Amino acid sequence: MKAVAIILAAGEARWMAHPKALIEHEGGKSFLQSLASTFGKAGCTVLGVTGKDAEAVREQHPSMALVHSEHWKDGFLVSIKAGLSAALEEGADVVLVHPVDMPAVRASTLKSLLKGRGETEDGLRPEFEGAPGYPLVLSRAAAEQLVASPAAQLEGALAEVKLRRVPVKDPGVVVNINTPDTYERLFGTPPKLAPPPKRRVKRSSSSGMSSLPPSADMEMSASPEE
Repeated sequence: MKAVAIILAAGEARWMAHPKALIEHEGGKSFLQSLASTFGKAGCTVLGVTGKDAEAVREQHPSMALVHSEHWKDGFLVSIKAGLSAALEEGADVVLVHPVDMPAVRASTLKSLLKGRGETEDGLRPEFEGAPGYPLVLSRAAAEQLVASPAAQLEGALAEVKLRRVPVKDPGVVVNINTPDTYERLFGTPPKLAPPPKRRVKRSSSSGMSSLPPSADMEMSASPEE
């Protein structure tokens, strides 16, 4: 079974000082990097979905697979469809849909959701203390149905598929860090950008010097993102 996670990072982050995908989460990782690591640990291929600030997101995450939502201004569902279409082209058997401003979800939760998915059902949606959360876990058929949906909003499109609600003990499925106040309450500082990516610098062979070892990686500036 090929599981593909799409991380939605296409919005304009009206309330935050910076693009959400670029904000520091933990250990110097951006929200997007942190989620890519978490979903990767759960066995997923990861695709980031960009919109506004797409160039900055790409520069900050040079090794990540990204798909651009051309019409991101038309709403959340449009960007979801762009990600779903890309995941289906990648041959996904199951697609996980997750917003970039919810970086606290645990890899163990993702593994449990994937393991608990029935082969004949449309998918799952986790809930914490009765509140619906993310990621959405969709079968290939359900993902195709959402892509084809005429609905204008996500909830309308989800009404066309049957997602089984699964109680979990992970508050990360509902914690949405989408305002400066929420960020500061959780991390003790105003929102800030994650450090720029490290890039290996190689010396010219003509100088008689071999390429630098991995421990000699040097930081290069990256423009801020969303």
